[in-house]
Amino acid sequence: MTALKKYERLESLGLWKESDVDQRVEVIVSFGAASLVLSDANGKPLAHWSLAAVRTLSQGDGPTLYSPDRNSSETLEIDDEQMVEAIQEVRKSIRRIGPHPGRLRWILSGVILAAILALIFIWLPSISADYATRVVPKAKAEQIGEDILNQTSRLTGQACGDPLSLPALRKFEDWLLPDGGHIHIVDMGARFSAHVPGGNILLNRVLLEENAGPEVAAGFVLMERALAEEHPPLTGMFQSIGTRGTLTFIANGTLSFGALADYARETLTSRMIRPNDTALLKLFDQAKLTASPYAYALDTNGTATAALIAGDPAKENYRPQITDSDWIALQNICGDG
Repeated sequence: MTALKKYERLESLGLWKESDVDQRVEVIVSFGAASLVLSDANGKPLAHWSLAAVRTLSQGDGPTLYSPDRNSSETLEIDDEQMVEAIQEVRKSIRRIGPHPGRLRWILSGVILAAILALIFIWLPSISADYATRVVPKAKAEQIGEDILNQTSRLTGQACGDPLSLPALRKFEDWLLPDGGHIHIVDMGARFSAHVPGGNILLNRVLLEENAGPEVAAGFVLMERALAEEHPPLTGMFQSIGTRGTLTFIANGTLSFGALADYARETLTSRMIRPNDTALLKLFDQAKLTASPYAYALDTNGTATAALIAGDPAKENYRPQITDSDWIALQNICGDG
């Protein structure tokens, strides 16, 4: 300790009082190892005071009065200015290098707060979205899907629904969505397909109008099915609307139209992603649908979709599950074909 070394040979006289009932005794005050040593005239130590615990009781024009700790009745009176300054400097030095419980508490509090905030911002959105998805009844999920479709229609226009084509659309759905769900033919601009909660798949009308057969359009339907199975659309919706909106829904079962509108816009404008090839080929196999036309629609060279082409489960002897007349009806579902 630099300050203590500087004063280790410094001594002064002081008046020591061991208790309230004792008389003051003249002592020699000197520095020990992190302590203040009080000795008699013969050099016999009378007391050792820890410098870290020493308290200043009074300081001014007269002598400075010290106590060995906060609760002791023992006192030491020093009139030597050099010794008073030395004690003050050494105590400051000890406080700088000694433990700081208050500072440690602040540091620990900061760490705990940071951990809580990390939990809130990193884990809570995922946890709340997963929980909200699990507690939504089927009927409520379908209602949410309808509400979202109302929002998507503001961007795509109403889904095509020529009455003469609706039976063909039902057959198309039965083929590709055997477990239930609905396909909505809309004008989606540059995006080919999307899916939203409630088992709803949006399909761009150009996939029907610009292809000779149903294979490409059907492939995009299966792609959206695979994506929905990989990541439930309700979970994606809750993650999109944020933790506050999700917790509000958990509390009272409501979703704001603004949140649904933002989710609908995000769904229709976000970058298209592809599902796992193995999972998608399994759906092609179940539907007895060839995967190659869809694969080449994604990449005309077939380079990026080589696994789909190589694993095509119905490349040979493929026969569509809807008739030519059904397909022609579907191509005219928007009523202007």
